[in-house]
Amino acid sequence: MLLAAPFAAAFAVSALSACAAPASAPAIGGVELRVVVKLVRPSEDARAIADEATRRAGVSASYAASVSASMHALVLHCADASACDAAMARLRQASGVYEMVEVDGRKQRAVM
Repeated sequence: MLLAAPFAAAFAVSALSACAAPASAPAIGGVELRVVVKLVRPSEDARAIADEATRRAGVSASYAASVSASMHALVLHCADASACDAAMARLRQASGVYEMVEVDGRKQRAVM
């Protein structure tokens, strides 16, 4: 019984944190593009990484996941595909911040 308590507490914390995560639905007619960036200076600060990407890209960016301290997945929220193309180009030009910027090529889970 005593061993179950830490697991129950961990489960409760993870369930609550999942509820607190904002939904990332594109605007009506909008496009979402998941990208992977490699930072020149590694960071674990998800908010700062997303804020910097928003400033550099010129479109809203949200943090999706960490691969490592230097590799992070972000989601660009664009009005259309051409806006995402332009945002990607702006991120790639920011070579002082990003060592690499690529479209996330992993298969996304289907929503049913």
